[in-house]
Amino acid sequence: MLTQTQIKIKMKTKLSIILLIISFTVTAQNFNIAGGIVTIKGNSFMTLEGDFNNQGTVALNSGSSIIVKGLSTGDVTYNRSLETTNWHLVSSPVQGQQYDNNYVATNELDSNGSNKAISSYVSSDNSWDYLQENETKTFDLGIGLSMKKGSAAGDISFTGTINVSDAGVAVALSDGNNLIGNPYPSYIPANVSSDGVHNILDVNEDSLLEKTLYFWDQSVNAGAGEYIEINQTSNAMFISPAQGFFVKHDNTKSSNTFTFNEAMQSHSNSGDTFLKGATRTEVNLTITDGVSSNSTDIYYIEQTTPGFDNGYDSTLFYNGGTDFGIYTHLVADSVGDDYGIQSLPNNNYENMIVPVGVNAVSNSEIVISATAVNLPSGINIYLEDKNNNSFTLLDNTSTYTTTLSKDLNGIGRFYVHTTSGVLSTDDLISNNNFSIYTSSIDNLRILGVHTGAANVCMYDILGKEVLRYSFEGNSVNDIALPNLKKGVYIVQLSTETGIINKKISLQKQ
Repeated sequence: MLTQTQIKIKMKTKLSIILLIISFTVTAQNFNIAGGIVTIKGNSFMTLEGDFNNQGTVALNSGSSIIVKGLSTGDVTYNRSLETTNWHLVSSPVQGQQYDNNYVATNELDSNGSNKAISSYVSSDNSWDYLQENETKTFDLGIGLSMKKGSAAGDISFTGTINVSDAGVAVALSDGNNLIGNPYPSYIPANVSSDGVHNILDVNEDSLLEKTLYFWDQSVNAGAGEYIEINQTSNAMFISPAQGFFVKHDNTKSSNTFTFNEAMQSHSNSGDTFLKGATRTEVNLTITDGVSSNSTDIYYIEQTTPGFDNGYDSTLFYNGGTDFGIYTHLVADSVGDDYGIQSLPNNNYENMIVPVGVNAVSNSEIVISATAVNLPSGINIYLEDKNNNSFTLLDNTSTYTTTLSKDLNGIGRFYVHTTSGVLSTDDLISNNNFSIYTSSIDNLRILGVHTGAANVCMYDILGKEVLRYSFEGNSVNDIALPNLKKGVYIVQLSTETGIINKKISLQKQ
């Protein structure tokens, strides 16, 4: 530990330059800089129990952090490294920084005509508002933006004062997707507690449609990037300074504000990397078409359910989208949402069959593989393909490969089985893996009837028939509903393999 006098810097004249490079963890009561230059190197940390009095030049390199528990005066510059020329989600870790033509030029950001490669997100219509030529705007604390370098990767910088308000930072949320970000030049625990302080998922549970944070990872999927879901089942994560991310909100929630508490600030003990969480049972499914790849996670965790568990299950950021990828639907009580993370009980493996969704174009060859961690001894993973009436063992040496004769977009064709037995076509006779739900007020969707004749009847709670319909299976089967009252109904589906009854709730919109 360094004392105040050990790190105090003084200058005799304004022309004198004193350079101090801090490359280790510093804890001090106060930090007084009368002048000169101080640089805190990457992966180095400073905690000030008292005040930060800065009359010099202070720069923090990417991955470093500073926590000021007292007052703070003077500007600091935080340099954040953007590792590629792809888009990144960022936020300012200091207050007062403006961005304009000069900021774009200084930070070597890209441009496309009058559009500059720095933009805010518009929740009302899911669009981007790009900085225009000769516009001047200010980075707001807690608000995220999208930013892209020009010809080469490198640092971007934010210069301003450190926010030390005891009240923290409160961000007003709009219905839909909201782009926000870390407002401190220090780390924030995303899904773990730091020094007894709850993480932001717990603190903001009342304002989130799902207890999920969405981060853009520009390095994956052959450089095309994709959104990564982080919830409390994910590996422990600390949000870096200058990191932006998305959350989902709607007006049914009791709070319309996302809060960053000052006490949440932390020094991550491994820089910008993810911290490995507790060992758990999991299955990772991956799909590739030879160019792009995508994956989805199934976790098996005590006290979770086959239905929706907030904080344990996370829909895709583009829920219901058509981009190439793989995902799952809930084992129970599905309403048609696409999940990037699904958590299930860590028992009863053989009775839980997971619907798997795939988005891919016709004539492409897809390869589906699975990686398992800590599955009970003897439990194997099989992928069922209803189109081919086949089961394929997925293990370290076996994958599933097929060439698609038509576009795929949704579930109904593929299912994951975890079983101690050996599955074959004989198991198809008793296999009724169907999902039945209302995709809208006037449409009933039945998934899993891939081929063959089927009949559906629908009854109200008193047993009166309100719908009867016959169809030929086509994986995703949409059936128009008559004008029905709000309430609970029973759907009876008859196929060549048997009869299934499902209770659904119809809500007027």
